[in-house]
Amino acid sequence: MKVLEGMRYGEAQLLRQGIENARFDADLLLAEILKLARRDLLYLDLDRSLSSEEESDYRNLIFRRAEHEPLQYILKRQEFMGLSFSIDERVLIPRADSEVLVEKWLEIVRQEEGQVGNRAVKVVDLCTGSGALAISMAYYYPKAAVVGTDLSPEALDVARQNAERLGVSVQWRQGDFVTPIRGEQWDYIVTNPPYVSSEEYSQCAPEIFREPRMAFLGGTDGLDFYHRLSEKIRPLLKPQGKLLMEIGWKQAKAVCEIFLLKGFETQVFPDLAGRDRVILARCV
Repeated sequence: MKVLEGMRYGEAQLLRQGIENARFDADLLLAEILKLARRDLLYLDLDRSLSSEEESDYRNLIFRRAEHEPLQYILKRQEFMGLSFSIDERVLIPRADSEVLVEKWLEIVRQEEGQVGNRAVKVVDLCTGSGALAISMAYYYPKAAVVGTDLSPEALDVARQNAERLGVSVQWRQGDFVTPIRGEQWDYIVTNPPYVSSEEYSQCAPEIFREPRMAFLGGTDGLDFYHRLSEKIRPLLKPQGKLLMEIGWKQAKAVCEIFLLKGFETQVFPDLAGRDRVILARCV
């Protein structure tokens, strides 16, 4: 098999199985085998023959992608906030939508620097998964004391490895919901919780079912986590503390109402596509 033949073969196999962006995925997997960036394939001798080992490895990767294994799990990495995270089936794949959550937090914490003096601001990332949020906050705002929590010890293993590789300091705690942070008060609590409704989940693309189920399902209407959080969060926040949450793009009104009923002031921020994506809640 030559390089050009490989590109065409991979695309055809993926198209046959209904894979979106088949050409892009095939090229990326071939580039991975050849230890190249995808853009460099265009500058390669397309008539070059793959070695028998390269061809076998490439066919194997195409087979896995054709079975709807997420591309990020095959490559074992995903970029988030300009950083490369190692990921596998133990954790949710970080999405670009969640970058808005980190960017909004960075904007707020920098605006409020004068209010905290020389002390480190305390921030916790609930449901940290791969550690993408917690590590990004620690990386881009090293003055913060960052904690990441998750119910899954397997996910925390991935998060620890990512923090070590990226050279940032984050404290990791295992436990359900707010149990790992009970009895403390925080300047900021940040979370990308499970918020997909049961019906929405049943209609997801096949790739979604390869990711941890508990990272998606938020109950019948997707709002279970927000209800629980609204009842438990007040004593965990300092007097001027703030809660930032990612939401599904149709959930802003419902989530705001949940927190308004508990005496919180809320503000909604959009993602790059203009869809509601982040809610800021503060005590009033």
